[in-house]
Amino acid sequence: MFQNQTFTSRYFNGVSAVPEEGTVLVHGQTVQFTSFDTNHKLNISQFTEFTRTHNGCKLILLPDETKESPILEIFCSKEETKLLEKIWIQNKKSQSHTSALFYSIREMNPIVLGILSLLVVSIVGFFYFKGLELVTNFIPLSMDKSLGDSVQVKMEAQFEKCDSKATDLFFAEALKKIVPKDSKHQFEVSVIGSAIPNAFALSNGKIYFFSGLLNEAESQEEVIGVLAHEIAHVEKRHHMRNLVKAGGTSLAISLVVGPGLGNMEFLETFTEIGSTILVLKFSRDFETEADKTSIEYLKAQNMSTDGLLSFFKRMEELESGDSDSNDQETTTSAKEESSASNKITDFLSTHPATKERMETLKVLIQKGKKGKIKKVVSNSTWKEVQTVCSDLRNSDSK
Repeated sequence: MFQNQTFTSRYFNGVSAVPEEGTVLVHGQTVQFTSFDTNHKLNISQFTEFTRTHNGCKLILLPDETKESPILEIFCSKEETKLLEKIWIQNKKSQSHTSALFYSIREMNPIVLGILSLLVVSIVGFFYFKGLELVTNFIPLSMDKSLGDSVQVKMEAQFEKCDSKATDLFFAEALKKIVPKDSKHQFEVSVIGSAIPNAFALSNGKIYFFSGLLNEAESQEEVIGVLAHEIAHVEKRHHMRNLVKAGGTSLAISLVVGPGLGNMEFLETFTEIGSTILVLKFSRDFETEADKTSIEYLKAQNMSTDGLLSFFKRMEELESGDSDSNDQETTTSAKEESSASNKITDFLSTHPATKERMETLKVLIQKGKKGKIKKVVSNSTWKEVQTVCSDLRNSDSK
């Protein structure tokens, strides 16, 4: 506690930009500023804010309704500043229970306070994003269809489909077996001519397969496994849940850093996210959920569950460059097409063939009975499926 200790000081009265030079006498919880023509005696409780400076501290008085709040600047050592701040905080803590809590937090070690703040933010963030999952339940399925329809129009205006009777028959039969009986979605599959071995689904139930996946598939069950995976994305509403999460994240950032992101208002940002909903790649949790659900669909119909795992294994080989010469030629062809297919890949729900996902799939497949049905069409029809878009590819190579 200070007892009649004097410090060099200056006082800004809130009217003039020129401060009054003088001294401050600190006694207990009272400060008395004295200059050539001014004498102010104030209780430390009258100061609303305390700020440390490089050469002392600043105490801001309670704001006045007609002028800026006066400021008392005291020049002192760091140790004296800490003691003055301690006196000010103790006085504030005695004013109310809320003040006691707030200023107790202020007194904490910065490192401890940082850890606690991070913990609180993490807990709040966890429940916030968990809550966003519930929001999707209140969004009608018609919204999924509308979003998917808008993307489908763009897709089919830019990229050439090469469906055939064989592909129509194959996917029609596969959909009959895989799609849950209580599904509220209408599914349809089309083939796009591209050497990229992939597939993706829109939120309206429209599923696209690249011809490269069909051309290079080793069996019907591989394609069936990928189809089941894409159906699971739609049934679990991953597109809409992605949109809600993205919108919720945008809103949270807006609340923290101010309205809008950069120069964009929140609603404008949310609209932009909505228009490019499928640019957002599915999270690992969504991919795992789609894997698990697809295995459930296949087992329910006594269909083979090995196809999806086989597909991922081959994708891993392609990614690592360990495939045989034929696979390498396909990879080269895919790379050549990738620049022209950038507009497609923006919409992809990708299938990263990670070892972790394959291990998860192995466990899922081993549980319960293994499906036996590996084919949904005859071998001759399957051969036609595997050669789909070949004419298009040959014409492209000329």
